[in-house]
Amino acid sequence: MNTLKSYDIKFSGLKNGTHLYKFHLDRRFFEHFDNDDFEQCDIDITIELNKSERLLEFSIHNKGTVQVPCDISGELFDQKFEGELEFIIKFGNTYNDDRDDLILIPYNSHLFNIAQQIYESVILSIPAKRIHPDILSGKKIADNAKYIVNYDRSSSITKQAEKKIDPRWAALKKILTDKKQ
Repeated sequence: MNTLKSYDIKFSGLKNGTHLYKFHLDRRFFEHFDNDDFEQCDIDITIELNKSERLLEFSIHNKGTVQVPCDISGELFDQKFEGELEFIIKFGNTYNDDRDDLILIPYNSHLFNIAQQIYESVILSIPAKRIHPDILSGKKIADNAKYIVNYDRSSSITKQAEKKIDPRWAALKKILTDKKQ
């Protein structure tokens, strides 16, 4: 975690009120978290810290692009995203981060490393389904898209199940369908 020392926010000498911090992330940041999902990335982070006597309120805003493979074609493209994560830090006897929106840190703490929260903010902001914009707009058709779009798994399973029906059950099923008519 020593290489993430630049993400330490020292709050002990700060006056009460709002303070802004800015960071720029590239692929090296994500390597510290063993995340190699992105080929390239260009992300701007703005952190707003509102300090009061008893707590620290953080708001992390992220905006940028990451180069990811398309889920349909496998082709790399730049996925744009934007997001926000808010949480509060309170002081207590021991460190506790069981809740997503509240972190307890010891009374004698004078700084907080925000790298983990920045990482979570970015990861949660990137869409789970990643489809190339040209495929969405219809400008481009992926070679394997015809197999994905035209394949209806439920119909093939239903056809297989119908072939394996015991003839006695088929007769009973016919009685039910005749009744409905």
